[in-house]
Amino acid sequence: MLTPSQIDEFHRNGFLNGGRILTDDELDALRADLDHILEKGPDGFSDAEPHPVSFRNMSQRGDELAALAVWQIVNIWEAAPAFQQLIYHPSIVKGISQLTGAADLMVWHDQIQYKPPNYGGATRWHQDAPLWPIILPMTPVSAWIALDDADEGNGCMWMVPGSYKWGDQMDFLRTQQHLEQRDEFMNIEGFAPPADSEVKAVAPQPRPVKSGEVSFHHSLTWHGSPFNRSDRPRRAIAIHYMTGESRFVASGQHLMKQFVTLEDGEPMAEAGEHFPTVCRDGEPVGAPA
Repeated sequence: MLTPSQIDEFHRNGFLNGGRILTDDELDALRADLDHILEKGPDGFSDAEPHPVSFRNMSQRGDELAALAVWQIVNIWEAAPAFQQLIYHPSIVKGISQLTGAADLMVWHDQIQYKPPNYGGATRWHQDAPLWPIILPMTPVSAWIALDDADEGNGCMWMVPGSYKWGDQMDFLRTQQHLEQRDEFMNIEGFAPPADSEVKAVAPQPRPVKSGEVSFHHSLTWHGSPFNRSDRPRRAIAIHYMTGESRFVASGQHLMKQFVTLEDGEPMAEAGEHFPTVCRDGEPVGAPA
């Protein structure tokens, strides 16, 4: 359970470190499952076995930084038992319910982001909700769980306090895609917050998260992370949730659309097994046996 002061902090800033929620044994199981998936690689799964929805290097591109890697694995929960347990974790689910005020929650999707030692790439400044155009209203809050200590040295997330109150600013953030190095990541320039906003300044700050801790952030909070040039890995998973109000938007495009057979405007609560219910009437339902 989050305290009233923690909830106030989240609504003030658009993010919150919710503290440690995983035991050493749970962390060991998650790391082992992730290592197994990474060893198999994107092409190591047969059609007959459970596999993630997507497995790719987000840093692949045609410039001098092409050797960098940020491995993104979407819906690892469908391929790894420890991660299936994690999406139902009562502390995560209850925290999301408290921060959204939603009694019913479903999984939208999860997303591993693994930055290898020495050559881990950057995750550029962005907001989440504008990248998810097949669901409305926007998915409000995500949980980000560190499997290694994530700090400034190995490419922890940075966030901008209060930025979620400025609306959809992805067009502007795309102009800041050159910011990738640790010593330049805070240099966001050229944006003036709306005149009626209570937050008047763009003030990026690093948000270290220790292994086993959960960090919550709003889906419109500006966030990203620079290169990992350290000799330590940075393994983490973001779990994105939907509220019971979420509806399908047929005109949008997204990786998860292939699993949705609904008509436009129908509730995502009826979208099927790829979007499991994790909270009902304000209480976590618990992982299936």
